[in-house]
Amino acid sequence: MFRFRLTVVIVVSFGFVLFLGIALYWGSNQVSRYFQRSQTAYEAFDRYERLSQEAYRHFKQRMDRLITSSPTAEAGVASSKNRLYEAMQELRNTAIQTPATGNLIGDMQDKPAEMSRVAHFTAFLDASEYWFDEVERLRQQGKNEMAVQTLSKFSEEEIDGKFQPLIDAAINAEREKAANAKQELENLVAQSRWIAILASVVAAMFSLMSGVFLLHGVRKPIETLMKSTEEIASGNLHYRISLDTRDEFAYLANHFNQMASKLELQQDKLREGHALLEKRVADRTFELHGLNEELKRMDSERRTFLADLSHELRTPITIIRGEAEVTLRGQERNAEEYKDALLRILELSMQLGKYVNDLFFLARAETANLQFEWDSVDLTDLVVSAVENFQVMAAENSISISLDASNEPIWVRGDKQRLRQVLFILGDNSCRYSKLGGHIGIALSTDDKEAVFTLTDQGIGIPTQDLDRIFDRQFRSQNARRSRNDGTGLGLPMAKSILNAHGGSITVASTENIGSTFTVTLPLLPAGQNGS
Repeated sequence: MFRFRLTVVIVVSFGFVLFLGIALYWGSNQVSRYFQRSQTAYEAFDRYERLSQEAYRHFKQRMDRLITSSPTAEAGVASSKNRLYEAMQELRNTAIQTPATGNLIGDMQDKPAEMSRVAHFTAFLDASEYWFDEVERLRQQGKNEMAVQTLSKFSEEEIDGKFQPLIDAAINAEREKAANAKQELENLVAQSRWIAILASVVAAMFSLMSGVFLLHGVRKPIETLMKSTEEIASGNLHYRISLDTRDEFAYLANHFNQMASKLELQQDKLREGHALLEKRVADRTFELHGLNEELKRMDSERRTFLADLSHELRTPITIIRGEAEVTLRGQERNAEEYKDALLRILELSMQLGKYVNDLFFLARAETANLQFEWDSVDLTDLVVSAVENFQVMAAENSISISLDASNEPIWVRGDKQRLRQVLFILGDNSCRYSKLGGHIGIALSTDDKEAVFTLTDQGIGIPTQDLDRIFDRQFRSQNARRSRNDGTGLGLPMAKSILNAHGGSITVASTENIGSTFTVTLPLLPAGQNGS
């Protein structure tokens, strides 16, 4: 119902606006037509004025020529005749080309009258030429008196009796047309003003009545809805709206009641969920309490570990400092005593280095995030350089090292420093676990599309049961732990990670107490992509 009433008001209001628009459009068109008509009348008035002036000027020039017969008068006659006929042609063209609009009665009536006047003027000008030619003929025959009488008769009868009335009638007609157009324009403006005032008054009265009517229809439902929203907002979800209408407000009230019912149901569920959440929070709190106790225990163990570690580090550092201070404070000593002090300092430094090395590997194992700088790498050059470093490490245990490799470059794509790290890990393990006076054999070759690097030592070997776990993080075989206690079990896993990033692989074959052979493969660079 309310929607229907609102639609009616909108349609009627739109009708008023449309009516005003049409009225204004019609009025503006009429004003434009009357203004154009007035403008046309004034322009025609100017053309008739010009025609009159040019005609009298031409008549005067012709008369002067008949009297004086001078060449100057002859030139003036030709010039005035041209201007006269130009003015006449302009008037004729305007009369022919100006269409009657058909919307104003005056336009339809003025068109034939305009054409008739133009025809009369044309006929008069043609007749005037005949009169002047006749006067010229009489003068040439020596009949000057008869020529003067004819010229005087033309001036009185034709110019004053016919031409001047035609000009006056034409000018008066155009003045009357302009005056009529002006009067009609004023009447139209007055009518448009009254139409606008009347339409505005009717529209204002209708808007006022429509507003009162609509306000009376919506005031009570809106007040009811506002009261209901206040009740719901205050938490009274049991409140329901009661409207006895059959319009959109009743529909809105019904949905509002449904919303209140759903909110009430959701509030009950929220209470249940809140209770369940409190129970779960209590359970989680208990779990967090247990985890907190575990964290405290782990923190205590960490503190103990750091205390033990600091003690282990402090002891050799203290002894080293003490040995150095005692040696420096004492009196002059012989070379053997200095050598003994330096040996003790060296042993403690090596012990300290072992602790630092363990910490370094442990920290790197937990936080390392390897970065690679890819480039073309000559594996032959890299292996030859690494073998020279291995020989320095092997000299301590009198271990010999041999290299079987071609002098030709073998190009692979990789990070040179990371690949050197892999070689150092394998070489360091072989030197550390090889027997005194043993031998390490290193070979480098190519196989189809791969570069193959092998390292064979005569060390303690790896037990068969440990071969599958040798590349696991922090794993060390039993014989390795018995042989040396300074390892971390991180070297081989790191080497495997580096090789996997390069698309390569590492394998091992070993026999306990005989030795091990590590084989590394890397994909070769295609021909044309190497660094040569």
